[in-house]
Amino acid sequence: MNSSGFSDPSYTEIPTAEVMGTNNNDTSKQNGQLDNQSGTTLDMDVKVPTLTYKLTDTPPVVVTLMAALQHILLSVSGCLVTSAIVSDVACIPFDHFMRSELFCTTMFMVGFCTLLQTFFGVRLPIFQGPSSSFVVPLLALSRDPSWMCPKAGPNVLLGNSTNGTNITTGQVEEDTISGIRWRLQEMSGALMLASVFEISLGAFGLLGVLLKYIGPITIANTISLIGVSLYRLPIIYGRPNFIIALSCAILVLIFILYFNKIGIPMPRIGKENKNKPRSKFKIFQLIPILLAVIIVWIVTAILTACDVFTDNREDVGYMARADAKLDIIYTSSWLHVTYPGQFGVPKLSLALTLGFLVACLSSVVESVGDYYAAQKACEIPSIPDSAISRGILMEGIGSIISGAVGAGHATTSYSGNIALLTLSKTGSRSVMYAAGFIILIVSFIGKAGAALTTIPNPILGGVMLVIISTLLSIGLANLKYVDMTTSRNLLVFGLPFMAGIVVPAGIEMHPSLMKTGSDDADRIIYVIFGTPMFLGGILALILDNTVPGTPESRGMTTWTSHADLGKSTSSADVEQLFSWSWYPRLLKVAPFLPKIPFMPKKVCENKLFANCSGEDLELHT
Repeated sequence: MNSSGFSDPSYTEIPTAEVMGTNNNDTSKQNGQLDNQSGTTLDMDVKVPTLTYKLTDTPPVVVTLMAALQHILLSVSGCLVTSAIVSDVACIPFDHFMRSELFCTTMFMVGFCTLLQTFFGVRLPIFQGPSSSFVVPLLALSRDPSWMCPKAGPNVLLGNSTNGTNITTGQVEEDTISGIRWRLQEMSGALMLASVFEISLGAFGLLGVLLKYIGPITIANTISLIGVSLYRLPIIYGRPNFIIALSCAILVLIFILYFNKIGIPMPRIGKENKNKPRSKFKIFQLIPILLAVIIVWIVTAILTACDVFTDNREDVGYMARADAKLDIIYTSSWLHVTYPGQFGVPKLSLALTLGFLVACLSSVVESVGDYYAAQKACEIPSIPDSAISRGILMEGIGSIISGAVGAGHATTSYSGNIALLTLSKTGSRSVMYAAGFIILIVSFIGKAGAALTTIPNPILGGVMLVIISTLLSIGLANLKYVDMTTSRNLLVFGLPFMAGIVVPAGIEMHPSLMKTGSDDADRIIYVIFGTPMFLGGILALILDNTVPGTPESRGMTTWTSHADLGKSTSSADVEQLFSWSWYPRLLKVAPFLPKIPFMPKKVCENKLFANCSGEDLELHT
């Protein structure tokens, strides 16, 4: 989801590998295109199919809407899971309408940031979704006494409550609501402050300097520890009924691994297509998670109607019922408008800001990889440095807006949707514009968001089991570029990885060891030493850059050859693809713009999206 986002695992790529010059999605492997470590392409027997609609093409309306709908369906599960976790960390009762408001806010930011990234950012058809990296520091801080929920329903995070009293919408007291808003306000303030770091990287062109020190070992530690730190979530959400949770996970695996080549024949449209073979819609390959959720949800509704599950609201098993959260629909409004400060004025939390800083860093590195993946999927020769910097800048701006509206998380690029560009043979920006607008419209329908948030917890637990395991594998896959036969690399990777597991667990078991007498200091310590990806990532970064080792054995040779920004040789006509039709006219008024790191450097005065020639080319340096 960048792979740090909760995207569909059947399409989750290894973004950092894209920076290193290797397209690792299944589609590329099936079609035989694989870059080696020197960055050259190996020609296989099977050729990658050409896109039907390229970056600047405008597909027919039907094609545009169908392709946009596929991108939306592919990301819905990630939006649901992330908003559910944020709601639980904020101690929102399981049937309260604020859960619907948070989900609608998430959908709004997904649509808004997708449009922002496609039009102003990197200008590639990249779908933006909620990032799971920001969930990790929230879970770490939720164990702090000041963040623990005063009351706990059967669905809240284990260890994040002071007692087991059930709490429902009808029992919410004013102090509970104020506590919820306080937590959301601290999330907002921390996210906005941490996003300044991401904006600085894009605005001042500092990304190239950063990537010189962050290699595969650091990335492998950071991403893998995100997966490790989330291992409890499938247990917590699946606890009401593990059979339902496992059934959902097994269905997803069957659809992804066994049914992925099964297609549904589509009807022929038009007389000219009567003699042509029917196209097939590979439903199990495109939306395996959503399909599994719908099937298990229907089964759960039938079991609920047959009184298989308990109707005792005090019982944990109550959350397996399909009607456990129906009050959300009744109490939610038909229209929901997302606006800054909807949950109150953001508050400053230094501890949470530190955790979100590491999440931003993880998101930035993976997004760069996704940009290279999208560039290859769209069959573009190269991607200018200015476009990459602008993409990171827009992600930072989107994160600040996410904090302002109280989403509790930032958005990031989704790798699964990048793979869908190749599968659908549609790499047009118009598709992403349509997807962004559709999600924006849906985010205003409060009842629609409420209906989706009523998905039983065990189903979410099954989805998390598959997604989190995939996330762990993605992180470890980065080690393929590292020589793991040397004792140096074994220790540089292994020690931070184990420290990221053992130290947070030790703090949780013996919280008194970290007591300093200052509440603010205690919270900072909880985040630094209690967030696995923070501790493991920082240790790996320090060791990898201080312990002697050759660039080849560290996996840095391939990394720097493809991620060393500032050495782009993009031609003027290629750079035009990442510019705007009005940009040449703007240059006449403000000729200094190309000196800004995130603005295009080469433009055609009289032509756009065509090869520049002689008198048309203005090179601004």
